Amino acid sequence: MRYILIFLLLVQLVVLSAPSALGQRVRRPTTTAAPKDTVNISPPQDSLVTKAPQGDIETTINYSAKDSILFEVDRKVVHLYGDAKIDYGTMELAAAYIKIDYDLNTLTATTLTDSTGQETGTPVFKDGAESYAAKRIAYNYKTKRGQIAEVVTQQGEGYIHSEVVKKNEHNEIFGLHNKYTTCNLEHPHFYISAGKIKAIPNDKIMSGPFNLVIADIPTPLGFLFGLFPTPKNKRSSGVIMPTFGESRARGFYLSNGGYYLALNDYIGTRITGDIYSLGGYKVTVDNTYIKRYSYRGNFNFSYDYFVNDEADLGNPDRSTNSRAGLPPSQRTAFITWSHNPVQKPGRGRFSANVRAGSSQHNRVNYNSPNNYLAPTFNSTITYQKNIQNSPFSYTATLSQGQNNGGFTEDGKPAPTTMRFTLPDLSFAMTQTSLYELFSKNVPTGKWYENFSVGYNVRVRNEVSNQVTARRLGNLPVVGGTDRDTTFALNFDNLGKLWQNGRKSADHNFTFNLGNYKVLRFFNLTPTVNYRESWFDKKLTYTFDEEQQAVRIDTAGFGRVYEYGAGASLNTTVYGTVQFPKSKRVEAIRHTMTPSVSYGYRPNFGDESRFGFNQTTQVAIDSLTNQPIFQTLPRFNGNVPSGGLASNISMQINNRVEMKVRSRSDSTEAKSEKVSLIDNLNIGASYNLAADSLRLSNININMNTRLFKVFDVSLTSNFDPYQLSPDGNRRIDRYMVEAPGFKLARLTNANLSVRANFNPEARSTNTPPPSNLPGMLNPNDQFLPDYVDFNIPWTLNVDYTIYYTGGTPQNPSAITQNIGMQGTLNLTEKWKFGYMAGYDFTNQNISNARLDIYRDLHCWEMSIGWNPFGLMRGYNVTINARSALLRDLRLTRNRSGMNFR
Repeated sequence: MRYILIFLLLVQLVVLSAPSALGQRVRRPTTTAAPKDTVNISPPQDSLVTKAPQGDIETTINYSAKDSILFEVDRKVVHLYGDAKIDYGTMELAAAYIKIDYDLNTLTATTLTDSTGQETGTPVFKDGAESYAAKRIAYNYKTKRGQIAEVVTQQGEGYIHSEVVKKNEHNEIFGLHNKYTTCNLEHPHFYISAGKIKAIPNDKIMSGPFNLVIADIPTPLGFLFGLFPTPKNKRSSGVIMPTFGESRARGFYLSNGGYYLALNDYIGTRITGDIYSLGGYKVTVDNTYIKRYSYRGNFNFSYDYFVNDEADLGNPDRSTNSRAGLPPSQRTAFITWSHNPVQKPGRGRFSANVRAGSSQHNRVNYNSPNNYLAPTFNSTITYQKNIQNSPFSYTATLSQGQNNGGFTEDGKPAPTTMRFTLPDLSFAMTQTSLYELFSKNVPTGKWYENFSVGYNVRVRNEVSNQVTARRLGNLPVVGGTDRDTTFALNFDNLGKLWQNGRKSADHNFTFNLGNYKVLRFFNLTPTVNYRESWFDKKLTYTFDEEQQAVRIDTAGFGRVYEYGAGASLNTTVYGTVQFPKSKRVEAIRHTMTPSVSYGYRPNFGDESRFGFNQTTQVAIDSLTNQPIFQTLPRFNGNVPSGGLASNISMQINNRVEMKVRSRSDSTEAKSEKVSLIDNLNIGASYNLAADSLRLSNININMNTRLFKVFDVSLTSNFDPYQLSPDGNRRIDRYMVEAPGFKLARLTNANLSVRANFNPEARSTNTPPPSNLPGMLNPNDQFLPDYVDFNIPWTLNVDYTIYYTGGTPQNPSAITQNIGMQGTLNLTEKWKFGYMAGYDFTNQNISNARLDIYRDLHCWEMSIGWNPFGLMRGYNVTINARSALLRDLRLTRNRSGMNFR
């Protein structure tokens, strides 16, 4: 047999001289080299180089067969039987039977019938990233054209089922009697039926008239032509189909319809719009950009025209759809911009977080409870840089804040209040050794070599279109006003905006005098600090006897300052209890860190010494006709408080751990640590300079994690002093002096317990992250965003109880809330999500939500229901799972909207 195969190979080499074959390799014909001369003479080089002639076969054909290979030498045909494979450049062909015809330059692949009559070895044709499976494939490797019968081709995320497909030299395919679907089954659940289809790989699929077929039932849904993008990089420009819905405030609508523009690999822009049956529209431009290893960001601009019939505003009975009480017609705009750079050593960092626009925009366009309920919106643009090889850094910030909607007493939208800080500059120097600054000598460990200094300065220019009322509490003021007023933001009011501003500069010095060991086990750290603030306005008060009011005069530059000194002493104490007879518990260790600190600060309220305040006459007593005096601050800013401070602060931090043996049966089982109390903190202070009530309130805080399930947090505040008989004020008598033994009086306490019953979370002591993706998209609380069937069930329970101590006039109060949320997989295809909260004080359900998700293979169904609250309503959506056909969906929803 071996000699027969060698003979056949030699015959093939001689006969098939054009596509010369060698073994299982077919090569282009080659010319016979001339015999070399004994003298090596190089011919002169010509400027024109003639390419070697090419035959019909451009590269090597590699073929193999598991069963047999039959050569028809006279016809120049090779037959491959049983698991036949051919590799030709980027083309691969596999089938039960393949025929190679060298005269016609064709490859033909078909199935074979086995002993049971079943067809086996379906031909599979691959050309680059494209693949085809069919019953019969004919391919001309010279013209690169082919014809395929009963083929299934994959184009991107979609599949094309065709009766006959022709492929040209440009790798484009033309199909007849086609089914286009994203279902990967042989018999798809749904498809788009089209008579003719043209597919350009890594670009798009085009079709003639088509209609949608679901479960083999033709539907009237279709169009005269179809265009389905299949980009190689999964990003391409295209039309965004709108979503149909209904809203109480705006009626029926088509939302989020528009166009996506993929400008390049780094920038993508969505231009969408909404239109409403009750009038109005909305236009949104959303731009996302990213540069790898440099930055990423998003810029969004939204313009909305909200229409509300004026007749509904004046006559609530006329409104048939509960539109009474909504804002009047208005035009609003809003801008959001986020820019996040990648931190690089020695490079500056530019970041932005901007949220600004019309104050009523997020009231009219409800997209999340957080945006609707947020009282203000703030924006910052920051540039920060650390100067290399130095302790210096600087930051430049532009910030803006505004109120979020609201209404006046007459029901009209509240005016927009804007606050700007232009600019906010800061310069800082980290703690630096004084010895290294002023000496070039190497430190020798002397005590004074530990001295260090830190400094930072912050310069701010704050402006606002809100004019603060000119008043001093309940005191009469010459030219005073009772309410804050606002003015419009435009170019005409720029001067007024500048005059209404406030300029300031804050300087902070921190002197660290080192860290010293005292009595071997104690750490002593003395500190000195100094702060100074500059203001552009200094106030002076005089009493106008004629008008019986206080006159306020404003001067120019003014400065305030404060300083203090202190020291802290701390150590760490360990205590361990061994349990040698216990089977599991080996030991319990208690770590206690007590610390005592002392701080001194002069009385900066001393008018004669510092002058930060002014004592002036503010009125005349009508009974005694004697002047009434009052001390008033002379600066609007960070002014030091009055009173001499000589405080001793005491604090004890505790941690309790237990060492237990592992439950493993191995003799080499290791021990593990279990935390019983993560942190138990007790703190208080005592002011030696105060004339009464020297002891501060006592704070006790604790947090721990029990059994890898329960996260417990406790905060409490105790008052060591008694109350007056009427209960309105504290008196300088300790609780221990009262009848009955009481160290202190509980003023307030808060206990929070969170339990995570997810079985996967119990395998670690680490608390579960709070930012895991949920089932819902925060921008549309009725549509699913992330559903994980790998987690069988989750359950989180939160319980909070808050206690407020009472007085004889105001009894104590207890507030309790409990909430739970989680998911449940009933089957491999059904998933439920739920959330509910109950308020024990008001005895009602504070919020609730139910989500149902069904995996329909190539489709998915989601149901969301909010029975209570601001956005009560429901949504039912059935859509194709593929992102390519994301707009192929059926939605029914109804939601509410409240504006007050």
